Amino acid sequence: MAVKPLSNTEVRQAKSAEKPRKLSDGNGLNLLVHPNGSKYWQQRYTLYGKEKTLQLGVYPAMGLADARAASLAARKLIADGIDPVQDKRKQNAAKATDAAATFESVTATWLAIKQRTLAPSSYRKITQTFRANVYPRLGKIPVKEIDALLVRETMQVMEKRGALELMEKCRAWIREIFDFALGEGMILHNPIPAKDVVLKKHVGASHPTLKNRQDAGKFLRNLQEYGGRIETRLALWLQVLIATRPSELRLAEWVEFDFDKALWTIPLGRMKTRKHMTAPYVVTLSSQAIQALKQLREITGHSKLLFPNLTDANKPISDMTLAKALRTIWADYRIVPHGFRHFFSTEANEHGHFRPDVIEASLAHKDGNAIRAVYNKATYIKERRELAQWWADELEAMRDGGKVLPFKQA
Repeated sequence: MAVKPLSNTEVRQAKSAEKPRKLSDGNGLNLLVHPNGSKYWQQRYTLYGKEKTLQLGVYPAMGLADARAASLAARKLIADGIDPVQDKRKQNAAKATDAAATFESVTATWLAIKQRTLAPSSYRKITQTFRANVYPRLGKIPVKEIDALLVRETMQVMEKRGALELMEKCRAWIREIFDFALGEGMILHNPIPAKDVVLKKHVGASHPTLKNRQDAGKFLRNLQEYGGRIETRLALWLQVLIATRPSELRLAEWVEFDFDKALWTIPLGRMKTRKHMTAPYVVTLSSQAIQALKQLREITGHSKLLFPNLTDANKPISDMTLAKALRTIWADYRIVPHGFRHFFSTEANEHGHFRPDVIEASLAHKDGNAIRAVYNKATYIKERRELAQWWADELEAMRDGGKVLPFKQA
């Protein structure tokens, strides 16, 4: 016999009894009324010869119409051979996983992987930036619930205080985290677009550098007369001579240098462009650089570091040490250690004798052409030796105010 569907009034007025009682709505949908008066919707079904019961919800939180909709959805699954009980368990497990996959927890996993290739200073910078600027707003929110507007609002706090450069870096890190979450199947798409035109754009200024050869000459003469620590003077002289990134020189260790071959081998982990490298980076040293290093070794050779900190020999000097020295050497001239790389690049390119590839290799720049970079493994050591020696000779000529001799072929 066909079952008469329940009405809202019958459901609302259903009385309890000494034992649980069921009111049928048809199609396997029942209202189970417990002795204490509580009411539960259930779906009875048979799948693969076994009778089962699916708990749909509690009345009155789930009304009659919602219960029928849930019953219909369950019957559609059954028609497709899917057990609705198992399907509900999977959905609940997925919800629990989503709730656990907060932005902070996903970021922690991402950082643990990134730490394998990040320089310690970069790892600290990302961690500190997120703790101070991102976690307070996004940390406890599941990644599935974060959208571009939430990220924008978080970035605007940094924008208001003028930290535009850090804001741009932070947003790029966040976008990379969502790419990671996408790859792990936590989200279906990355909600953070490549650009957000609403946010202010950071306009980066180039590193202050020496403006011309005359200024370079005066700076080098001032450097010779610097009354501070000898190792600081040698650090700046080597920075001008070698033109590596300041952090690479500050963190240098004596074991990395081969004086006989006039080479400095920088471990891959310390290179900014290590993602695009497969081997440690080798710096060619001029005779002037070797002479400066030998002088420095007499002072700091007892330490593993070329430039140990005065208070802790296991730590290098800070970047502020060199910055303060530069202000002392030429108080009214704006220059930073990184600016020496720009000056070297400008002079070497304007000289015209050295190929751009050789100059770029000397600066440890990555190849802008991704395909070419895969196949081009040349190190140009021979030409870079010539370039390093030419540059050292040029610097001495600028310092001494002597006549610059034309470059002669080896």
